[in-house]
Amino acid sequence: MGRSMLILVAGFMIIAGVITNSNNRRAMMLPQKSAQNISEAQAKNSAVSMIKMGIEKITIDNEWDGEISDVSSLPGSAYLELYDSESSSYPEGISIGQGGWDGYKVLLYSEATYGNYTAIVEVMMRRDSYSKYSYFSDEERSSLLGNSEIYFYSSDVISGPIHTNGTFRISGTPTFFGHVSSPNMWQSRSLFGDNPDFRSTTDFNSPERPLPTQAQINDLKSAATATGLTFTNQIDVTFQDDGSVSISEYDEAAEVWLPAQEYEASEHNGIISTTKKALVKGMVAGPLTLHSEDDIEIMGDLEYYDDPRNNEVSADLLGLVSEKDVILDREAHRYKGSADVSLHASIMAMGASFRVENYSSGGYRGKINLLGGIIQKNRGPVGTFGGLFGDTGFSKNYEYDTRLRYSIPPYFPRESVFSILSWKDRVIVKN
Repeated sequence: MGRSMLILVAGFMIIAGVITNSNNRRAMMLPQKSAQNISEAQAKNSAVSMIKMGIEKITIDNEWDGEISDVSSLPGSAYLELYDSESSSYPEGISIGQGGWDGYKVLLYSEATYGNYTAIVEVMMRRDSYSKYSYFSDEERSSLLGNSEIYFYSSDVISGPIHTNGTFRISGTPTFFGHVSSPNMWQSRSLFGDNPDFRSTTDFNSPERPLPTQAQINDLKSAATATGLTFTNQIDVTFQDDGSVSISEYDEAAEVWLPAQEYEASEHNGIISTTKKALVKGMVAGPLTLHSEDDIEIMGDLEYYDDPRNNEVSADLLGLVSEKDVILDREAHRYKGSADVSLHASIMAMGASFRVENYSSGGYRGKINLLGGIIQKNRGPVGTFGGLFGDTGFSKNYEYDTRLRYSIPPYFPRESVFSILSWKDRVIVKN
């Protein structure tokens, strides 16, 4: 028994010695490891701080293209530079992000060194297209109703990102599935019971996002002049499921519509532009943008031949860009003989609104089944509900086309502000 106990005690002493030895080595290494961790953290913090300075500068001044050298308040040494598609050289080893360079992307690149550590941060930023919005307005008041306030109601269900530079007005419990932003807090119609259901993030301290400038619209028109289709008469456009487009022009002098001409969209850059009013309907095949310096009037259903809800890689995409109003004709729902009307498009009305012709008369006509988004200066009326003589116009069934987060109709106008497309960082240890 004594011998066994002696062996056991000896074993414990050996184990204790090994543990003590290990702890001593760890204690000796701890200051070195701690110093390394501090150096790495300082380098990372400086690199990120430089990036944040760059983001702030480009947010304040969208044309900023400078650089930031060492900042005395930051530990170690650090600098930041901006690169774009016209830069003559780029840092070694950068990753330029999805889709490569184009005229709408910039890269903020920062390096910071502290001790033996160099931290590198790359942030790709992009001027997004307005088509990314499921709903966008400059003001939540109607230009047709004496500048009166317009509300989201309990029956409204909106998916995708929405923004207004004005103030969202809420009645009841409308549901918002996408990011909601505005420079102003939403307002309730009544003192009690208005409770919007925000299923995603909100930002009611957002910067204003102005509508496109005339210079941006001129870029679209220049692209149409270069390799698209341009007209100086009122046009009647019918999209066809084989990718062709039938276009008839109105001869104002003779006051007659000229025979329709057939155009192959694949032979052009996807843009159709006119200085006069445009009427439109049909089945869309391929990426297309219709632009008018006047109104665009939707005469019937606009549908994708390859519905993206059935095929997520569908290439069919339509943009409507009016420098005045986009109007849904009062008889549009009769084009296919149904009570409803289907609209597959990203719709922009820069002059005033997307609205329904004679929305307040003629009784209820059906639903607007929209797949896409609406961008407008003022919110336009599409119908009236609960009135003395019943409902009129159309009700709304708006569904966001999720492809619009990344896919853009040809030359659809871009925002002046930048958003972050990708953020990558790495640390290099110098021995």
